[in-house]
Amino acid sequence: MRVLVTGSSGQLGKAVVEVFFKNNIDVYPIPHTRLDITDRRAVEDIIKAYLPEIVINCSALTDVDLCEREKDRAYKVNALGPKNLAIVSEKYNIHLIHISTDYVFDGEKETPYTEFDNPNPINIYGKSKLEGEYFVERFSKRYTIVRTSWLYGDGNNFVRKMIEKAKKEKVLKVVDDQFGSPTYTYDVAKALLNIAKDGAYGLYHCANKGVVSRFEEAKFIVEKLGLNVEVIPVKSEDYPTPAKRPKYTPLENYLLELEGIFYARSWELAMEDFLRGEDL
Repeated sequence: MRVLVTGSSGQLGKAVVEVFFKNNIDVYPIPHTRLDITDRRAVEDIIKAYLPEIVINCSALTDVDLCEREKDRAYKVNALGPKNLAIVSEKYNIHLIHISTDYVFDGEKETPYTEFDNPNPINIYGKSKLEGEYFVERFSKRYTIVRTSWLYGDGNNFVRKMIEKAKKEKVLKVVDDQFGSPTYTYDVAKALLNIAKDGAYGLYHCANKGVVSRFEEAKFIVEKLGLNVEVIPVKSEDYPTPAKRPKYTPLENYLLELEGIFYARSWELAMEDFLRGEDL
Protein backbone atom coordinates (compact mmCIF):
# COMPACT_ATOMS: atom_id res chain seq x y z
CA MET A 1 0.00 0.00 0.00
CA ARG A 2 1.42 3.38 -1.07
CA VAL A 3 0.04 6.29 0.96
CA LEU A 4 0.70 9.97 0.36
CA VAL A 5 -0.05 12.36 3.25
CA THR A 6 -0.59 16.05 2.50
CA GLY A 7 -0.12 18.49 5.36
CA SER A 8 2.32 16.04 6.92
CA SER A 9 3.99 18.71 9.08
CA GLY A 10 0.75 19.44 10.97
CA GLN A 11 -0.09 17.69 14.22
CA LEU A 12 -2.44 15.14 12.63
CA GLY A 13 -0.20 14.67 9.60
CA LYS A 14 2.77 13.86 11.85
CA ALA A 15 0.75 11.25 13.73
CA VAL A 16 -0.53 9.65 10.52
CA VAL A 17 2.97 9.37 9.06
CA GLU A 18 4.34 7.85 12.28
CA VAL A 19 1.51 5.32 12.75
CA PHE A 20 1.53 4.21 9.11
CA PHE A 21 5.33 3.92 9.06
CA LYS A 22 5.32 1.79 12.23
CA ASN A 23 2.82 -0.51 10.54
CA ASN A 24 5.14 -1.05 7.56
CA ILE A 25 3.10 1.06 5.15
CA ASP A 26 4.90 2.87 2.32
CA VAL A 27 4.04 6.39 3.44
CA TYR A 28 5.15 9.58 1.72
CA PRO A 29 4.93 12.77 3.82
CA ILE A 30 4.23 15.93 1.83
CA PRO A 31 4.33 19.08 4.02
CA HIS A 32 2.51 22.27 3.01
CA THR A 33 5.87 23.88 2.26
CA ARG A 34 6.26 21.37 -0.56
CA LEU A 35 2.70 21.32 -1.86
CA ASP A 36 0.12 24.08 -2.06
CA ILE A 37 -3.10 22.10 -2.49
CA THR A 38 -4.83 25.20 -3.91
CA ASP A 39 -2.62 24.78 -7.01
CA ARG A 40 -4.18 21.98 -9.08
CA ARG A 41 -1.18 21.64 -11.38
CA ALA A 42 1.12 21.20 -8.37
CA VAL A 43 -1.28 18.62 -6.94
CA GLU A 44 -1.20 16.63 -10.17
CA ASP A 45 2.59 16.82 -10.39
CA ILE A 46 2.94 15.32 -6.89
CA ILE A 47 0.36 12.61 -7.58
CA LYS A 48 2.08 11.65 -10.84
CA ALA A 49 5.47 11.56 -9.14
CA TYR A 50 4.39 9.10 -6.42
CA LEU A 51 1.31 7.37 -7.90
CA PRO A 52 -0.07 6.43 -4.48
CA GLU A 53 -3.01 4.12 -3.93
CA ILE A 54 -4.29 6.38 -1.15
CA VAL A 55 -4.05 10.12 -0.47
CA ILE A 56 -4.79 11.32 3.07
CA ASN A 57 -5.47 15.05 3.13
CA CYS A 58 -4.44 16.58 6.46
CA SER A 59 -3.93 20.03 4.92
CA ALA A 60 -6.26 22.69 6.30
CA LEU A 61 -6.45 26.22 7.62
CA THR A 62 -7.60 25.40 11.15
CA ASP A 63 -7.19 28.76 12.92
CA VAL A 64 -10.88 29.53 13.41
CA ASP A 65 -10.47 33.26 14.01
CA LEU A 66 -8.00 33.64 11.13
CA CYS A 67 -10.55 32.00 8.82
CA GLU A 68 -13.10 34.62 9.89
CA ARG A 69 -10.67 37.43 9.11
CA GLU A 70 -9.34 35.92 5.86
CA LYS A 71 -12.40 34.40 4.23
CA ASP A 72 -10.88 33.95 0.76
CA ARG A 73 -7.85 32.14 2.14
CA ALA A 74 -10.10 29.86 4.19
CA TYR A 75 -12.17 28.84 1.17
CA LYS A 76 -9.09 28.36 -0.99
CA VAL A 77 -7.38 25.98 1.46
CA ASN A 78 -10.39 24.26 3.04
CA ALA A 79 -12.67 24.02 -0.02
CA LEU A 80 -10.76 24.48 -3.28
CA GLY A 81 -7.78 22.45 -2.02
CA PRO A 82 -9.90 19.33 -1.38
CA LYS A 83 -11.62 19.93 -4.73
CA ASN A 84 -8.24 19.77 -6.50
CA LEU A 85 -7.26 16.62 -4.62
CA ALA A 86 -10.61 15.01 -5.45
CA ILE A 87 -10.36 15.79 -9.17
CA VAL A 88 -6.78 14.53 -9.47
CA SER A 89 -7.40 11.47 -7.26
CA GLU A 90 -10.37 10.52 -9.41
CA LYS A 91 -8.28 10.91 -12.58
CA TYR A 92 -5.67 8.47 -11.25
CA ASN A 93 -8.12 6.08 -9.54
CA ILE A 94 -6.87 6.92 -6.04
CA HIS A 95 -8.74 6.51 -2.74
CA LEU A 96 -8.94 10.00 -1.17
CA ILE A 97 -9.28 10.22 2.61
CA HIS A 98 -10.18 13.77 3.61
CA ILE A 99 -10.18 15.14 7.16
CA SER A 100 -13.05 17.38 8.25
CA THR A 101 -14.36 18.82 11.50
CA ASP A 102 -17.10 18.93 14.14
CA TYR A 103 -17.47 22.64 13.33
CA VAL A 104 -19.69 21.76 10.35
CA PHE A 105 -22.45 21.61 13.02
CA ASP A 106 -24.18 24.54 14.70
CA GLY A 107 -23.95 23.16 18.24
CA GLU A 108 -27.69 23.36 18.92
CA LYS A 109 -28.11 19.62 19.48
CA GLU A 110 -28.08 18.25 23.02
CA THR A 111 -26.60 14.83 22.24
CA PRO A 112 -23.44 13.90 20.28
CA TYR A 113 -23.64 14.33 16.53
CA THR A 114 -23.73 11.27 14.26
CA GLU A 115 -23.05 11.03 10.54
CA PHE A 116 -26.81 11.26 9.94
CA ASP A 117 -27.21 14.74 11.45
CA ASN A 118 -27.52 17.71 9.10
CA PRO A 119 -24.57 20.13 9.05
CA ASN A 120 -25.23 23.82 9.66
CA PRO A 121 -21.95 25.67 10.30
CA ILE A 122 -21.98 29.06 12.03
CA ASN A 123 -18.50 30.37 11.16
CA ILE A 124 -16.27 30.62 8.09
CA TYR A 125 -14.04 27.78 9.22
CA GLY A 126 -16.99 25.40 9.45
CA LYS A 127 -18.55 26.66 6.22
CA SER A 128 -15.31 26.32 4.26
CA LYS A 129 -14.71 22.80 5.62
CA LEU A 130 -18.26 21.77 4.70
CA GLU A 131 -17.78 23.04 1.14
CA GLY A 132 -14.59 20.95 1.04
CA GLU A 133 -16.67 17.89 1.98
CA TYR A 134 -19.16 18.66 -0.80
CA PHE A 135 -16.39 19.01 -3.38
CA VAL A 136 -14.86 15.68 -2.34
CA GLU A 137 -18.24 13.95 -2.62
CA ARG A 138 -18.94 15.57 -5.99
CA PHE A 139 -15.63 15.03 -7.76
CA SER A 140 -14.40 11.70 -6.35
CA LYS A 141 -16.03 8.27 -6.43
CA ARG A 142 -13.51 6.61 -4.10
CA TYR A 143 -13.52 8.89 -1.09
CA THR A 144 -13.70 8.80 2.69
CA ILE A 145 -14.51 11.88 4.75
CA VAL A 146 -13.48 11.68 8.40
CA ARG A 147 -14.76 14.35 10.78
CA THR A 148 -12.86 14.76 14.01
CA SER A 149 -13.03 17.05 17.03
CA TRP A 150 -10.86 19.19 19.33
CA LEU A 151 -7.59 17.67 18.12
CA TYR A 152 -4.38 17.73 20.13
CA GLY A 153 -0.99 16.14 19.55
CA ASP A 154 2.46 17.29 18.43
CA GLY A 155 1.61 20.87 17.55
CA ASN A 156 -0.25 24.00 18.58
CA ASN A 157 -3.48 23.11 20.40
CA PHE A 158 -5.68 23.86 23.41
CA VAL A 159 -3.92 21.35 25.67
CA ARG A 160 -0.47 22.82 25.04
CA LYS A 161 -1.83 26.35 25.47
CA MET A 162 -3.31 25.46 28.86
CA ILE A 163 -0.03 23.89 30.00
CA GLU A 164 2.00 26.93 28.93
CA LYS A 165 -0.41 29.36 30.60
CA ALA A 166 -0.46 27.29 33.78
CA LYS A 167 3.32 27.59 34.02
CA LYS A 168 3.15 31.39 33.91
CA GLU A 169 -0.14 32.32 35.56
CA LYS A 170 -1.80 31.57 38.89
CA VAL A 171 -5.36 31.68 37.54
CA LEU A 172 -6.73 30.20 34.31
CA LYS A 173 -10.08 31.50 33.08
CA VAL A 174 -11.67 28.95 30.75
CA VAL A 175 -15.09 28.88 29.10
CA ASP A 176 -17.51 26.35 30.59
CA ASP A 177 -20.25 26.65 27.94
CA GLN A 178 -18.47 25.02 24.98
CA PHE A 179 -18.66 21.22 24.90
CA GLY A 180 -16.88 18.72 22.66
CA SER A 181 -14.82 15.55 22.38
CA PRO A 182 -11.07 16.15 22.93
CA THR A 183 -9.30 13.82 20.51
CA TYR A 184 -5.71 12.58 20.41
CA THR A 185 -4.17 12.69 16.93
CA TYR A 186 -2.60 9.24 17.32
CA ASP A 187 -6.02 7.69 17.95
CA VAL A 188 -7.35 9.28 14.75
CA ALA A 189 -4.27 8.04 12.88
CA LYS A 190 -4.99 4.47 14.05
CA ALA A 191 -8.57 4.80 12.81
CA LEU A 192 -7.31 6.09 9.46
CA LEU A 193 -5.01 3.08 9.19
CA ASN A 194 -8.00 0.75 9.61
CA ILE A 195 -10.02 2.77 7.10
CA ALA A 196 -7.18 2.58 4.57
CA LYS A 197 -6.67 -1.17 5.06
CA ASP A 198 -10.40 -1.95 4.90
CA GLY A 199 -11.09 0.29 1.92
CA ALA A 200 -13.90 1.92 3.89
CA TYR A 201 -15.67 4.60 1.87
CA GLY A 202 -18.15 7.28 2.83
CA LEU A 203 -18.53 9.58 5.82
CA TYR A 204 -17.30 8.77 9.33
CA HIS A 205 -16.94 10.51 12.67
CA CYS A 206 -13.79 9.82 14.67
CA ALA A 207 -13.27 11.24 18.15
CA ASN A 208 -12.34 9.98 21.57
CA LYS A 209 -15.38 9.01 23.63
CA GLY A 210 -17.03 11.35 26.08
CA VAL A 211 -18.36 14.88 26.38
CA VAL A 212 -16.54 17.62 28.28
CA SER A 213 -16.45 21.41 28.51
CA ARG A 214 -13.29 23.38 27.85
CA PHE A 215 -13.25 24.28 31.56
CA GLU A 216 -13.49 20.62 32.59
CA GLU A 217 -10.79 19.69 30.08
CA ALA A 218 -8.45 22.38 31.44
CA LYS A 219 -9.12 21.30 35.02
CA PHE A 220 -8.33 17.67 34.11
CA ILE A 221 -5.01 18.73 32.51
CA VAL A 222 -3.97 20.82 35.50
CA GLU A 223 -4.87 18.12 38.04
CA LYS A 224 -3.14 15.31 36.15
CA LEU A 225 0.06 17.33 35.84
CA GLY A 226 -0.11 18.59 39.42
CA LEU A 227 0.17 22.21 38.32
CA ASN A 228 -0.32 24.87 40.98
CA VAL A 229 -2.97 26.99 39.26
CA GLU A 230 -6.63 27.77 39.87
CA VAL A 231 -9.03 27.10 36.99
CA ILE A 232 -12.07 29.38 36.94
CA PRO A 233 -15.14 28.89 34.70
CA VAL A 234 -16.27 31.83 32.56
CA LYS A 235 -18.84 32.38 29.81
CA SER A 236 -18.01 32.67 26.10
CA GLU A 237 -19.78 36.03 25.94
CA ASP A 238 -17.20 37.42 28.38
CA TYR A 239 -14.40 36.61 25.90
CA PRO A 240 -15.67 37.59 22.43
CA THR A 241 -13.69 36.29 19.45
CA PRO A 242 -13.85 37.13 15.71
CA ALA A 243 -15.47 33.75 15.00
CA LYS A 244 -18.52 32.46 16.85
CA ARG A 245 -17.98 28.98 18.33
CA PRO A 246 -20.70 26.33 18.41
CA LYS A 247 -21.69 25.50 21.98
CA TYR A 248 -21.97 21.71 21.68
CA THR A 249 -20.21 19.57 19.05
CA PRO A 250 -19.24 16.18 20.54
CA LEU A 251 -19.05 13.49 17.87
CA GLU A 252 -20.38 9.95 18.08
CA ASN A 253 -18.37 7.40 16.07
CA TYR A 254 -21.58 5.69 15.05
CA LEU A 255 -20.61 4.23 11.69
CA LEU A 256 -17.02 3.33 12.61
CA GLU A 257 -18.39 1.16 15.43
CA LEU A 258 -21.45 -0.09 13.54
CA GLU A 259 -19.17 -1.38 10.76
CA GLY A 260 -16.57 -2.71 13.22
CA ILE A 261 -13.78 -0.55 11.78
CA PHE A 262 -12.54 1.21 14.92
CA TYR A 263 -13.48 1.55 18.59
CA ALA A 264 -12.18 4.70 20.25
CA ARG A 265 -11.12 4.90 23.88
CA SER A 266 -12.28 7.58 26.32
CA TRP A 267 -10.90 11.10 26.06
CA GLU A 268 -9.55 10.76 29.60
CA LEU A 269 -7.41 7.71 28.79
CA ALA A 270 -6.12 9.30 25.60
CA MET A 271 -5.33 12.57 27.37
CA GLU A 272 -3.43 10.74 30.12
CA ASP A 273 -1.28 9.08 27.46
CA PHE A 274 -0.52 12.43 25.87
CA LEU A 275 0.25 14.18 29.16
CA ARG A 276 2.72 11.45 30.19
CA GLY A 277 4.88 12.52 27.27
CA GLU A 278 4.80 16.25 28.00
CA ASP A 279 8.04 17.84 29.15
CA LEU A 280 7.31 20.10 32.11
